[in-house]
Order: sequence, then C-alpha cells, then structure tokens
Amino acid sequence: MAAIQFAQPMVLKYAVDHHFMTGDMAGFGGLLALFLLLIGLQFAVGYGQSFLNAILGQKVIHDLRANLFAHLLSLDAAFFDRHASGRLTNRLSNDSEAISQMIGAGLIHLIGDLLLLIAIITGMVLLSPPLTLIIALLMPLLILATLLIARRLRVSQREGRLLQSRMASLLTEEIDGRNVVLLCQRQQRNIEQFDQLNRGYLDASLISNFYEALQVSLVEAVSVVMIVLLFWYGAFLTGTDDGGSVTIGVLVAFIDYIRRLFLPIRDLSGKFTTMQAAMTALERIFELLDTPATIHDGPHTRPETVAMVRHGALSLRGIRFGYGQNLVLHDIHLDIRAGERVALVGPTGAGKSTLIALLNRTYEVTQGEILIDGIAISALPLERLRRVIGVVQQETYLFAGTIADNISLYDATIAPQRIRWALEQVGAMEFIDTLPNGIHTQLAERGNNLSSGQRQLLGIARAFAFDPLILVMDEATSSVDSASERLIQQAIDRLLQQRTALIIAHRLSTILDADRIVVLSRGKLIEQGTHEQLLQQEGLYAKLFQLQFG
Repeated sequence: MAAIQFAQPMVLKYAVDHHFMTGDMAGFGGLLALFLLLIGLQFAVGYGQSFLNAILGQKVIHDLRANLFAHLLSLDAAFFDRHASGRLTNRLSNDSEAISQMIGAGLIHLIGDLLLLIAIITGMVLLSPPLTLIIALLMPLLILATLLIARRLRVSQREGRLLQSRMASLLTEEIDGRNVVLLCQRQQRNIEQFDQLNRGYLDASLISNFYEALQVSLVEAVSVVMIVLLFWYGAFLTGTDDGGSVTIGVLVAFIDYIRRLFLPIRDLSGKFTTMQAAMTALERIFELLDTPATIHDGPHTRPETVAMVRHGALSLRGIRFGYGQNLVLHDIHLDIRAGERVALVGPTGAGKSTLIALLNRTYEVTQGEILIDGIAISALPLERLRRVIGVVQQETYLFAGTIADNISLYDATIAPQRIRWALEQVGAMEFIDTLPNGIHTQLAERGNNLSSGQRQLLGIARAFAFDPLILVMDEATSSVDSASERLIQQAIDRLLQQRTALIIAHRLSTILDADRIVVLSRGKLIEQGTHEQLLQQEGLYAKLFQLQFG
C-alpha cells in the first residue's frame, strides 16, 4: 500500500512535465491510464488489508476472551468476595471489544500509516528538498500538540471506563435484587444513583469527544496552512534559475503528496484515540489476568492418591481460618467415620458454613490439615476432590437450559438413564412429567419458572447423579414450605444412606436422628455427642433446643 501511494504522485509529475506541458496528449493519456490502474490496485490491496485486519482482530479477541473466562473460573472464592460481578462482566465484554478495535482498526493500520509516512516523505525529498523543509518546520508543532491532546484524552477515557464498569455493576445488582427494590420502593433512589453515574460518564465522554474533535481540526488546519505555504514558496522557487527551481509537475505531485500525507496523520490521530481507549482497557484486563489463582493443584498434589480415597472418612486437625485478619475458626479437631451422619449446629456466625467451604478448598485453611481416608486434601487433584464431596446448598442454583442439563451439568460420564434415575429417587418426576417436554423442558435463568421446592429437589437429584462419597447438606430445607420439606427430607434420607454426611441445620428437628451433633460457637468446637447426651450436658445445644421447642 505504501509503495502504491508513493508511485501515484510520481506518475502525475512525469505525466505533467514530460507530456502535458509538451503537448504529448497520447503519452499523457497512457500515464493517466497507469494512474487509474494504480488506483484500482490500491483499492484491492486496501480491501485485502482491511479484511485481514478484521480477521486478526476477531481472532485475537476470541483468544483473549477465552483466556479471561478460563482465568476467571480458576480464581478462588475470596477474589469474587472482593470484586463486583458487573465490573468483571464489563472487563470481559466492553474492555475486550476495545482491544479488538485496537488490533483490527488500530495497531496494524498504525504500522501501515507509519510506512506510508516514510514513503511520502521519501518521495517529497526526492522531488524537492526545499519544499520538504516547509513541511518539516510545521511537523514538530503538530506532533507536540497531538501528544499533549492524547495525554488529556487518556485521562478522560480512563475515567469513562471506570464509570462504565460501575454502571454495569449497579445494573447487575439491580436485576438480581429486583424484588427487594420493588418491595422497599427503592426505584426512585436507585434511578438517581444510576443517573449520577450516567451523568459522570456523559461528562467524561464529552471531554473525550472534545479532545478528539480538537485533534482532527488541528490536523485539518495545519494541512491547509501547509498547502498555502507550499503554493507561496513553490511560486517563488519556480521563478528562480538556480538548482532549487521546481516544475509545475513537481508542484502537482507535492500537492498530491500533502493530501496523502495528512490522511495517515489524521488516521494516526484517530488511531491515537482508539489506542488510548485500548490502553486503558488493557490495564484493566491485564490487572485481572495477572491476579494469581491461589487455590490450584500444586507441588503437593499426587495423582496416585485418587485411587486411595474410597470410603469417605474425614479428619480435621487443628483447623484455623480467617478472612484477612479476622479469625473465624480456632483449632478445630474433628474425626468423622466413613458413613457417619454428623450435624453441625450453632448460632449464626459460629463458622459452620466456613468449615464446609474449607472441605472442598473453596477457601484454603490458614493453619491445620484436612484429610479424607488419611490423604490430605491438598494432595488430591481439585477435580477429584470436588467429585468426592457433594454439596446441596440452601438454594439450588439452576442455569438457563434443560432440566437434564442442570442435573448432569453437561458431564458426558452421566448417562441420560442415570439422570432419569436420579430424578425418580427424589420424587421429582411427579411434577416433571406434567411439563410439556419432560426432562428436556427449558428452565429460565436461575430456574425461576419452578418453585423453590422443585428447585431444591433438582439440587438433590444432581447430588444423586454425581454420587459423591461425602455429602454436605447446607440448610437444604430452610427455604421451602412444610409440604415440600417433607418430600425433600425423604429424598435426603435416601441420598444419605451409606454416605458420610455433614448436615448444617438451624431447625434442630431435622437432625435429631444424626449419629453425632457437633456444636460450634464463635469459631470453636465446644460440644459434641448424640441429641440425648447434649441435652443432659445442659450446654449451648440444650439452650438452643429449649429456645426452639420450649
């Protein structure tokens, strides 16, 4: 492209000086035909360049988004505790798109524009060094002004990106909490909060647009000044008899070169805007990519341990854990036999859910060791560990997709027959058979077209399908009505047979038949025993039981 743009004014110069000025119109017409051929070639090469740039930009952004998504999934729960989901979504979508524009419409074109500038300046110097000097005197001023504008532009664009991510975060929060917003009549207050961010983004965008327009206008103004000076100085040189004299053809070629010169300069100023936006986005994306995954298979992981975990006996030895400096668990010692059913009870904030999160390495213990069948969980590959320990949460999270997909979670090792068997085990087929497409019925986001009891049954069916050695029930019946609770409790009883089970419950009526009850308070294990033994001790458990049952 640079070579073609270099050649076209040279052809014009030769046509004017050697054919037009001498009256050789036949030769002049032949060179015009060559000029038109070069224009056609320029079109073809430009189209190919733009096409390849677009492909390159899309492929780069495809890889970047894939890496970002995979990296996000590898990060531990503590990272997501510190970062709003809306901001992370914004980095994956808007920031990635800014980089795509930089690659497809910025970076490669930037290289092409620089080569074109070199070609044009070379042509000018070959034609007339004195005329080139006029341009050389004005170029540093243009470059300096462009750099100053670009600096201000980057500040405003960084502010705009930050406000855009805050709006995305607020929008995600509003959608997730829409029922609370409606019930508490927070619409007007939330609209004002969003409008404040939106106005800030508008101001930042207007400042960016101001500097972009200033940059383009500056280039246009300087180009006009250069052409005026070129005519003036060229006319002066035309009348001289020394070696600096220029011909009409040189002037025509020079004007064409100046027209071409300011196209890449104007493009460069525009690309500068794209590059500034992309640099801001790159800072945010690489900040995310440079965040290390703190929980992963490490040097202590031993693949041969997979075959050693077969029974599901649990041992917690001196477990200590804290969120930052705030210690939540203190020296927990607990041994659970394979197949034993153990209930965890205690006041809110006692550390029950935190203890469960440490079992499958959602969080890493600060001190101490957790073992399954005598094998430290850090020695087990994460994938195997999280297949050994199944969790039925207080509210089952369902994805947009079919019921069957939500049971298997697209695991190819779980056959359709096993999915149906798991649903039959929990009694879910009774309501699924009434649906238009059975287990292939599409669920809305979070399964909102099902009742809470039905969603919970699907969560238990998911545990049946994956068949873990150790099962954790985290308040699995706390958010359903009495009729659903009875059905769910029956499904749980079938699921817990011949499995090691840890059951978190605030309603003590659901854990009276547990093999052992462990009582936590302020992060410490203070009591353990059967229901009758703990009542006789007249400790915290007895007080909790008295509060619930009188």
